[in-house]
Amino acid sequence: MRKRICTMGLLMVCAMAPALAQQTYVDLTALFDSDAVLEAGGAGLGAALNDQGDRIDALTLPSSYNDGAEALTQDGRTSFLFGPLQQASLDALAVNGQVLDIPDGVYQYVDLAMLSAPGSMGDPFGNIEFRYADGSIDAKRFGPIAGWLSSPTAFENTFYRYTDDSQVQSIVSFSTNFGADEAKYILLEKGNGNSGGNRFIDGTGYVLYVIDGLENVKQATLGVTVGNNFVISISAYYGDPESAATEGYTVLANSMDLYGGFEHRALGNLKNYEFDISPYLAENTGEIYILLTDATTSNGWGPYLQRISLYTGKSNTFEETLSPEIDAAKAAVYALFQTNGNDEEKKFLYDNSGSGPSNRGHRFADGNGSITYRFDLPDDAVQAKAVVDMANNFIVSLSGPTGAIRYNSMTVGTADEHNYLIDEGGSIPGGDFRFADGNAYMVYQFDLPDDVTTAFAQINVGNQFVVEIAPGTDGAFTVAKDWVAESGQETTDNSNLTIYTFDLTNYLKNNSSKIVRFRFSDGIPTNGWGPYLKSILIVNKVETGEAAFEEVLNSMTMYGVDIHNETNKQYYTIDLAPTLQNNPTKEVFIKFTDASTGDGWGPGIFAMAVFSGELSILSDNLVFNDLKNTSGNPANFGLDLLQRRYTIDPSKKLDKIAFPHQSAIDADKIYLLAATLTAGGSAVSDWMLQ
Repeated sequence: MRKRICTMGLLMVCAMAPALAQQTYVDLTALFDSDAVLEAGGAGLGAALNDQGDRIDALTLPSSYNDGAEALTQDGRTSFLFGPLQQASLDALAVNGQVLDIPDGVYQYVDLAMLSAPGSMGDPFGNIEFRYADGSIDAKRFGPIAGWLSSPTAFENTFYRYTDDSQVQSIVSFSTNFGADEAKYILLEKGNGNSGGNRFIDGTGYVLYVIDGLENVKQATLGVTVGNNFVISISAYYGDPESAATEGYTVLANSMDLYGGFEHRALGNLKNYEFDISPYLAENTGEIYILLTDATTSNGWGPYLQRISLYTGKSNTFEETLSPEIDAAKAAVYALFQTNGNDEEKKFLYDNSGSGPSNRGHRFADGNGSITYRFDLPDDAVQAKAVVDMANNFIVSLSGPTGAIRYNSMTVGTADEHNYLIDEGGSIPGGDFRFADGNAYMVYQFDLPDDVTTAFAQINVGNQFVVEIAPGTDGAFTVAKDWVAESGQETTDNSNLTIYTFDLTNYLKNNSSKIVRFRFSDGIPTNGWGPYLKSILIVNKVETGEAAFEEVLNSMTMYGVDIHNETNKQYYTIDLAPTLQNNPTKEVFIKFTDASTGDGWGPGIFAMAVFSGELSILSDNLVFNDLKNTSGNPANFGLDLLQRRYTIDPSKKLDKIAFPHQSAIDADKIYLLAATLTAGGSAVSDWMLQ
């Protein structure tokens, strides 16, 4: 199959890099206090970078590398002058409040060669300061920084939460992991499950905790780390959780109220929720009772609980969607969005049978799931590209216009399902499907455009289903298909799960509202194998399949391994020009599917841009490809000696660069190996997406 891609890298570049602007190297040798790179056969100076004694293996440096010579980075964006890496020497400094004196000059960028070893430096509170000769200071965020076995872009285009508890005095804190610490506080539980060591509570289940010995505590904060659809209630007195409406308990938070009726099923709201419980301590019982219940009892997406804490003092929480700087001065940008369900993404999200947005603000498509975006480019567009920040096992396919119009598209288990589900009728969701056994049912309602006279519903359903259709909001339902009655088969293994097409023309006649309802029920209510529904698609004509899509990227072909840890998270660029040829409407469809459908590690998608011209993303990058530590890791990817760029005010003289002090609660160290100052503005084009 013909592939339409550029060369692969952190940024996919299809043009030779121009010459670098003037570069000035900051001399760090007097500050070096670590031996980060182990020379061949050497023992290393001082402490290693992790408890296993690992450092960077000097034997994996590029063959062209020579101590004392300028080293051009793999993307041509900048060059570094390192200390002696190939002999026993100190060659790095552990960042902890150092202030660098800068040679006099006017600069536009500073590039840093940094290593976070062994893990990621998660603390985002510390700032790097650029101090100018006129006394002004430009402070920019320093953390988080990806760990040395991670992708350099591990944190980019993600919703990131971090809590600094250094000013908190703990009274009680325990993980809700079914361990001995948690057991001391559990009074009653019902309908609880264990997911990866974390407690979840569905349906009519609950968990009731009691914390006692609080007679002398007058003020405290309750912290509950929880996600999905939860209710958190509290009381200073015992109350039976089985009593009507949990009588005697006060609701502190109901996720459905907090999020305007939105149901969370991908932990998009997972965080620590804090409550001042002083009024309950004032009851002087010496106890508080904490009750967790399901905010949506009928659908199996109750609270996913990680920790309960009681403390004094104030925690400092950082919450932000981390976005790289983007220079679009030389680009025509047709789409630019993060895949977190924002309004900009919704303009382009065409078909979503995947999952998300997650609590990190990204989408993913596992197994047979898929995510498709549609872009309508200008009529004169002949050259364009898409750049996608994604990870894990992906297949990316392209298609031009099909002539089909999708009036509505609903996939069970996605956030959009409840835009159409008007009556759950006792049905139960099971992740990416919904079923209705016995006397249960579900009703979906769709509002089509006012000028539509013909449409088709394509419904992916299986087992012993009955499909009824009704016009308008109050028209009578009529049976459109009864699987058991028509086939004579009492299917219980979903072997009939496929897409069934229903002509809606008769339901649109004399129907000025153009509203159509679908009711799904059990063909044999006595045996418990009712409709197993996955999706409903309403179109202007019958779609015959996915033959129009052509594969252009496949992670298994590119990497040869099944990636489960996002080490290949980076920006991938796809050439859209062939799809724009002989395409008068300039419609382009980009579809993401799983390259390893059996294991649940399909594409994770974080951000997209569609553009023509040159687009520059100031992203962290690898300095060198294929570095390993002295244990030979990572096995299939390069060790993360990352290159980070900060922009400098070119109208001022830079005097000093001040680094933050290492956080007392973050044990992982950041090592600085080199720093380069760039004058002028031409170097930004060295790594533009062209």
